[in-house]
Order: sequence, then structure tokens, then C-alpha cells
Amino acid sequence: MIGKFRLYPKEDGFVSFIWLIFILIPIIAMFPYDNVDKQLALATLGIFVVTYRNCLFNGKWFPFWMALMYGISLFYTMYFGYIYLFIYPAWMIGFIPMKKHVFKYYYIALLCTLTPVPFGLSQLPEYVTQDLKITIFVYGFFICAAPFAGRSIRKQAELRKQMYQSTQRMEYVIKQEERYRIARDLHDTLGQSLSIMTIKTELAGKLLDKDSERAKKEIAEVAETSRGTLQTVREIVSSMRHVLIAEEMITIEKSLRAAKIILSTEGEELTAELATDLQNTVSYCLRECVTNVIRHSRASHCRIIIEKSGVNYIFTVADDGKGMKDSIQGNGLMGLKERIESICGKLEFTQKNGMKVIFTVPVDKKEEPIND
Repeated sequence: MIGKFRLYPKEDGFVSFIWLIFILIPIIAMFPYDNVDKQLALATLGIFVVTYRNCLFNGKWFPFWMALMYGISLFYTMYFGYIYLFIYPAWMIGFIPMKKHVFKYYYIALLCTLTPVPFGLSQLPEYVTQDLKITIFVYGFFICAAPFAGRSIRKQAELRKQMYQSTQRMEYVIKQEERYRIARDLHDTLGQSLSIMTIKTELAGKLLDKDSERAKKEIAEVAETSRGTLQTVREIVSSMRHVLIAEEMITIEKSLRAAKIILSTEGEELTAELATDLQNTVSYCLRECVTNVIRHSRASHCRIIIEKSGVNYIFTVADDGKGMKDSIQGNGLMGLKERIESICGKLEFTQKNGMKVIFTVPVDKKEEPIND
């Protein structure tokens, strides 16, 4: 069965073809195509575009296509002075995933292909000025550096992908741990309590006609156990409503990424020391600050800094947006202030080169209930 034809690799997208816009330079420069040489050069350029497209797929014919790109680039450099065509194969060998020793072979081949260029400059037509020769030399320098730049960018892209996958795995582990904790609580408390209630209820039913006083005592103990179990259920439900800062940071990172805002953090490891109820309130505050960044700031970068100073924890949410100007008292900041004050903390903000919200939380204070 013949596979579906693809113009470009799915993972790269059409952006790989945007760089071909520079091919228009020789196409326009050679117009009109009034002789065989120009027509042959145009056909060769078409082959170059097809070769570039085939190299993007990095298949078993990749060495052949790369050699063809080298040859066509050298042809255009020697006869027309268009050395910049070498940028395409130079970038390709850096951006395409390959082992280090294989990359070395392709790079050496690139340098060997460029070797005749300095000797061929003297053979260029007289209309090629000294300035153009300098331009060719500058392009040659960038061509030699392009493979390393492409390789660096590819490694950064792979690192970002690995970090994203690590975040996804961490989120899954956190959810699994929470499920296991709930399962343990249910098994250790509800399971045992319900078993005791079942036994005592059966015993009370048997003693009802023989020893009514003892039956009443057993039923009273069942009622007491039931009340204790109900309290345990309430505690489990209450603990499920708490959101840890580590969990909230995962949600924050996803929200900012969806809004195309870069997130950087400092001091996240300090949050593990905070009590659960305190983390729940701080998580809400961080969420509210980030929501304001997404909705109102038009920022491109957001920083969350967590610091410890004595018995206080200092949380800073800063962005490089336009600030909020006259809408400071709105946008959820009043609710944020109430939340911070409920744990005896304080809130301050500044608007210089963006918005910066700072709230200080004392860890030796108990959280006070607040009505939602």
C-alpha cells in the first residue's frame, strides 16, 4: 500500500519551507531566462528545492540528498557567486538528529566542499565587485558556524520537550499518590469502622430478645462508632480540598504556556516546609495573581520567586506587561488581600516595568476561616 504523500514532516510543520523564500533571490536575479545557461540554472534550482524537502525527512537516502545539495550549492557559488545556498545544507546537518561522529563527517564534507570557493572567486565575472567578494567571505563564516547553531537549537528543543514530559509524569505521580492516600485512609478508617459496626449490629440483633440491656449498649456503641466514622469522612473530604503549591504550579505553568507567556521560578523547593492549610491559601493567591497576568498584563514573561526570611515566607509574582493602571482595587486583588490577611500576612504591589505582587506569609500563624 502506497503511503500518503507529505510535503513536509508533520513534527516540523510548514515553517521548514519558509526559509526557501531566499531562493527567490537567484530566480529574480537571473530573469529573463533568455538563454540555455539561465534555464539550466533555474532547473538546477528546482532540483535543489526538491532535495531540501527530501532531506527534511531524514530517510535512508539522506546522505545522497545532502551530497546533491552540496554539489548544487558549489555550482551556484562558482558560477554566480550565490554562496548563501550553502546555508541550507549547513543548517540541515546541525538541525537533523544525528550522532556526534556522523555530524563530524558531514561537517568535514561541508568544509571540503567550500575549499574551492576562495580559488574560484578569481574566476567570477568582472562585474563581481570587491564588496561582493567580501560579502561572500562573510557568508562563508556564517555557513561554517550554522551547523553548530542548528545543533544547539535542536538540543534546546529536545530539552524543553523532556522538561514538558517530566512535568506530565510528575503531575501523574502526584495524582496517583493522592489516590493511594485516599484509598489508604478509606481502608484504614472506614473499612475497620464499618466492620465493627456490622459485628455489633449483628450481635445486638441476637441479644435483643435475650438481653435487651446489653443489646441497647451494643447499639449505643454502634451509634458512637458511626459518629466517629462520619467525622473521619469529613476530615478526608476536607484534606481532599487542599491544594499543594507544587500541584498549583503545574496548573499555573500550563495556563501560562497556553497564553504564550514564559514562566520562570525560584525557590519552589521551600514550599514543602509549609503546612497543608497554609499551602492551600497560598495556592489560591498564586492562582489569582497569575490569572491577572494572563487577563490584563499582556506580558511575555512571568516570574514567581519564593524566599524565606526568618519566620516569614515571601512570594513574588512579577511580569513584564503593561500593569493595571487605575484598576488596582479590582481584578481580584481585594479578594487576594482578604486571603492574605486571613493568615496574618501582608500584601504589596508595585507597577514599574510591569506588575509585581508581593505577599509575605508568617508560618507561625494559624489560618482563619474566610467565607467564599
